[in-house]
Amino acid sequence: MKKKLLLFLTLLTFIVSGVLAQDRTISGVVSSADDGSPLPGVNVRVQGSTLGTITDAQGRYTLRVPSGFNTLEFSFIGMESRTETIGESNTINIAMESSSQVLDEVVVTALGIERKVRAVGFAQQELKTDQLTAARESNLTNFLTAKVAGVKIAKTSSGTGGSTAITIRGAKSLLGNNQPLFVLDGVPITNIGNTGGGTWEGIDLGDGMGDLNPEDIESMQVLKGPNASALYGARGSNGVILITTKSGRQKKGIGVEFNSNFSLETLNLFPTFQNYYATGYEETNLYGEWVEIPEGSGKFYETMDTWHGDSWGPPMDGRRVIVDPFMFPDEVPYSRTFTLLPQPEDNVRKFYNNGLGISNTLAISGTGDKTTARLSLGHTTNTGIIPNSKWEKQTITINVNSKVTDFLSFDSKISYLRDEGNNRPILGTAYQGGNVSQVFAAMGRYVPMDFLREYYERTKKPGNWPAVQYNPYYIVNELKSNDVKDRIIGQISTTLKITDWLSLMGRVGTDYYSQKLIRKWPVGSLRSDNAQGRVYNELFLVKDLNADIILTASKELSSHLTGNLSVGSSILYQERNTQAIDGRRFKSPGVYDISNCLDIQPSTYLSRKEMQSVFFTGQLAYNNYLFLDVTGRNDWSSALGINDYSFFYPSVSTSFVFTDAFKSLSGNILSFGKVRASWAEVGNDSEPYLTKNGYASTTITFAGRPVSWMNYRIPLFNLKNELTQSWELGTNLRFLNNRIDLDVTYYNGKTTNQILPITISNASGYREVVINAGEIQNKGIEIALNLNPVRTSGGFSWDINANFSRNRSKVISLAPGIESLIVGEGAASTIEARPGEPYGNIVGYPYMRAPDGQKIVDEGSGSYLLDPKLTVLGNITPDWIGGLNNTFSYKGLSLNILLDFVQGNEITSVTKYRCEASGTGKWTVEGRRLRDMDDQGNQLPLVGVLEGVVAIDDGDGNIRYEKNTKAVDGQTYWATRAWGDISEEFVMDGSYISLREVMVSYSFSPKRLAKTPFAGVTLSALGRNLLYLEEHMMGMGVSPESAPNTSAGWAGSEYFAMPTTRTWGFNIKLTF
Repeated sequence: MKKKLLLFLTLLTFIVSGVLAQDRTISGVVSSADDGSPLPGVNVRVQGSTLGTITDAQGRYTLRVPSGFNTLEFSFIGMESRTETIGESNTINIAMESSSQVLDEVVVTALGIERKVRAVGFAQQELKTDQLTAARESNLTNFLTAKVAGVKIAKTSSGTGGSTAITIRGAKSLLGNNQPLFVLDGVPITNIGNTGGGTWEGIDLGDGMGDLNPEDIESMQVLKGPNASALYGARGSNGVILITTKSGRQKKGIGVEFNSNFSLETLNLFPTFQNYYATGYEETNLYGEWVEIPEGSGKFYETMDTWHGDSWGPPMDGRRVIVDPFMFPDEVPYSRTFTLLPQPEDNVRKFYNNGLGISNTLAISGTGDKTTARLSLGHTTNTGIIPNSKWEKQTITINVNSKVTDFLSFDSKISYLRDEGNNRPILGTAYQGGNVSQVFAAMGRYVPMDFLREYYERTKKPGNWPAVQYNPYYIVNELKSNDVKDRIIGQISTTLKITDWLSLMGRVGTDYYSQKLIRKWPVGSLRSDNAQGRVYNELFLVKDLNADIILTASKELSSHLTGNLSVGSSILYQERNTQAIDGRRFKSPGVYDISNCLDIQPSTYLSRKEMQSVFFTGQLAYNNYLFLDVTGRNDWSSALGINDYSFFYPSVSTSFVFTDAFKSLSGNILSFGKVRASWAEVGNDSEPYLTKNGYASTTITFAGRPVSWMNYRIPLFNLKNELTQSWELGTNLRFLNNRIDLDVTYYNGKTTNQILPITISNASGYREVVINAGEIQNKGIEIALNLNPVRTSGGFSWDINANFSRNRSKVISLAPGIESLIVGEGAASTIEARPGEPYGNIVGYPYMRAPDGQKIVDEGSGSYLLDPKLTVLGNITPDWIGGLNNTFSYKGLSLNILLDFVQGNEITSVTKYRCEASGTGKWTVEGRRLRDMDDQGNQLPLVGVLEGVVAIDDGDGNIRYEKNTKAVDGQTYWATRAWGDISEEFVMDGSYISLREVMVSYSFSPKRLAKTPFAGVTLSALGRNLLYLEEHMMGMGVSPESAPNTSAGWAGSEYFAMPTTRTWGFNIKLTF
C-alpha cells in the first residue's frame, strides 16, 4: 500500500511540475472608460479556476496564470464585466464601462432550465461555492442557516451526523411531508431523515444531504415557493433546492485541489444542576431502615433504598451519614457508611468528550479537446462528544462532460457515498432506554461518577443504586450500535442540437442506497425486553429512478420579441423496502446473532410508487425588459385514488424591468428596478397504499395458531393529493451603482385536501379512517438586503448581507366535527392544529389564576392549583427569522461574522419537566431550607412560600383572595407542578440571537507564491455556534434549538436533548 501511495505521489509531482513549468505572469492596469481613472478593487480571475486577485489603489494587478488557461475575467460593482483572451503579450490593460444593465447573469431554475435573473418572475436565491464551503458544515443543508430569507434551518438534538429540518415559508402539510425537494444536477434525490424518532429511544441515522461532500458543490439555488417549483408538480409544494456540482469545464490541462479541515467540538450549553440537596423527600426523610455499623458499636445509620429517584431530601452539608449504597459485588453489604456531600459541579460535564473532526478532499480535473472530467475523493471522520461514538463518511465522485460534435454532447456523473456511524447517541424519554441526558437529568448530585465508572469496568454490569436510572458508563460501552449506508447517485444526459434554435435533451438518473443497522443489548441490561439479551438487525433499501426528455426551442420572433418553449415528459419510480429482525432471550450470553435468540420477531415492509408526467414551460420577452412565463405539468400518480390519480399544475409569472423601459428612471441613485408577480398551483403527493387495505402477519401465535390481522386503517379509495395554490408579488431595486441591492417579496398561499387520519370507534373494527379535508394558509413577507457601504482605493471592503422573513401560518379548517388535530407532543402538553388559529399551538393545562392574574395556591397543600381547562399556552412558529452577515476584507484577508435571529416562538421542555419533578435543576434550590435540622436534631421551619394568592370561600359562595403565606417543602414548591401536569410551567420562550459563525481567512497573493509549487493557498480559521447573544431558557443550559426530529409539528419540543457544542476549525486549501 505504501509503495502504491509513493508511486501515486511521484506521478502527481511530475504532472504538477510539468504544468507549473509553463506558468505565465500577466499584469496590467484596469481603468474607467468614462474618465480614464484607475479602478481599485476590481476582481481579476482566471476563467475556469479559483485563481484570482484584485487591483490595487492605482488599478494595477499581477496574476500568475497556469498553462492551459487562456482567459481572464474582470468584474466590478457598477461596471460591465469583461473577459479578455490571453495572447502572446504578458500585459493586458482594459477599460471598464459603467453599467446600468444588471441582472443579465443566468440562474438555473426548475428542471435545470436556465433563465436570466432579470426575467425570473418569482423569488429565488443562490449561494455560490465560496459561501457554501466557508461554513465547513458536515451536512449541506446547514449551510443555508440564516443566509436565505424565508428558510428556517433547525438541527435535531442528535448532534454531528444527525438530521436537519428545513422549512420554506412555513408548514403546508398538517401531518405529511414539509421538507423541500432536493434536486442534484437536474435529478431529484432522496433526503429521508429522522422524521418521527427522538421521542422514545431511537437513534438518528442522519439524512440524505449529510451524505454529500460539500467540497463537490458549486452552488445551491433555493426555489422558495410553488411559484418557483411548479414544474415539479406533485413534488414541489414545499419548495425546491437545486444543487449544482463542480465539473472540469473550461479547465485546460490538469488542475489539482486539496482541502483539509480540522475541527474541535467543545460543550456550549450544558444542563445546570443543583449541588446542595440529596435524594429523599420532604427535605429530610429517606424512608430507609436503620443498620448498626459496625455491629455492636451502638451506632445506627439509615439506608437509602434503590427506589429513591427524586432529590427532595436533606442538604448535603456533611451532617447526614447513611449506609453506603455504592458497594461492589464482592464487598459485604451494609458494612460502611457514606457521608452525603456534593460531587464536583463539573463531574457530569467531564463525562463528555471533546469532539474531533477531520475532513480531507482531493480533486483532480482536466480536459481534452472534447471532454472534461473531475474526480473527487473525500473522507470525513468525527468522534462525537458521547464517549465511543463516531461518525465517518467517504465519497467518490466522477463528473464527465463530452462534446462529441458541434451538435451532440453528453454529461454523466456518478457518486459513491458511504456513511457509517458507531454508537450514535440514544435519544428520547424511554425509562432505562439509554439516553444519557435523561439519566443525568434525574441523577442524585451525591452520586460518585468515579464509582460508576469503576463499577462498570470491574463488573461489566449496569448496577442498581438510588437516583441512578442507568449507569451511563454501561450505556456508552455496552448498548452498542452500528449503521452503514452505501449509496450510489448516478445520472447521464445527452443533448442533441437539432438547429440553432431547437434542441433535445434526454436524462436518466438513479439514487439507490442500502442502510444496515445493528443494535445490541447484553444479557443483564435494564428493562424486561432487554434483560435477557437482545439484538436488532434492520436493512433499509431505497431506490429512486428518474428519467425525463425535454425539447426546447428558443428564437427571436421579431426585432422586439423573443421566445422560448420547452415541452417534455418524465417518469419517477420509487421503492422502499424495510426488513427487520428483533431477536431476544439469548441462548448464550455475548453472541449477538439472531440464531442465538429464543424469541425472534421479524418484520418487513415494501412500498412502490410510480408517477408519470408531461409538462411545458414557455417564455415571451419584449425588448429584454418585459417577460411572461407560463408553465403546466400533469402528473399521474399510482399513490392516489383510481379516479383522482391525474392532476394538472399550472403557473404563470411576469417580470418587468421598469428602469430599462423608462430610461429616465435610471441614474446615479436608482441603478436598476424590477417588479414581478406570479401565481401557481402545485401538489404534495401521498404515501403509497392509503387507497388500499391489506393484512399483516406475525410470528406470534394464539392457541398454537399463527396470528394475522387486517390493516387498522380504513382506506380512502378516491384519495386526492394535497393541493397548494400560491401567489406572490416582489420587487428588486438597486441603488448607487448597485452598492445597495434590495429584494422584497410578499406571498400568500393555501393548501387544501389535507390527508388526515381520523380516529374512529374501535367498535367499527378499525382505529382510524383516511380522509381529504382541511386547509392551511401561509402568508408573509421576505426581505433580502445586500450593502457595500465601504470600498476604498486601498483595497478595503465592507459588505453586509441581511435577510428578514415573517410567516403567518393559519389553520383555516379541519375535517367536519374535528376541532383539534395533534401534530406533536411536549412536556405534559400537545402541539395542535386548530381551525381559525395559528398552526402549532402548544396546548395544555395552565395555572389556576385569580381575576387579577395571580396564581392561586391550594389552601391545604400549599401547592399551585391547575386550571382543568385545556388552553393555548404558546405557538411553535416564530414571529420572524433573519440573518445578518458582515464581511470585512482587505486584500487577501477577510473577516466574516454571521448572526442568526429567531424571535417570537415558544417551546415545551421535557428536560425542565424532569428536573423539576426530580429536584435536580439548579433553579430548584429556591424555596428550600439551607439546613433541615438544628444541632439537636430538631426540624427547622420550612421556608418555601409560593408567590400567589389563596382563594377563601366565606361559605355563601363569595370568594376573596388573600396573599399566600403557607411555607412548604421543596417538592411541594416545585415538583407538584410536574407531578400535577401544570403544562404552562414547561412552556418557554424559544427566541434567540446566535453568533452562528466567525471566520478569518487569508489568501496568499500570486506574487507571494511565485517561487512555490502552489497556484493558490488559502488558510482559514472558523468558530461556529459560538454563543447565544440572547436566549430565554432560564439558565437551564438547554438550547432552544433541540427538536427531537425533522417533523414540522415537533419543532417546538425538547426531549432530553444532547448538550450543544461550539466548533473551532482550521482549514487549508491548496491549488496546483
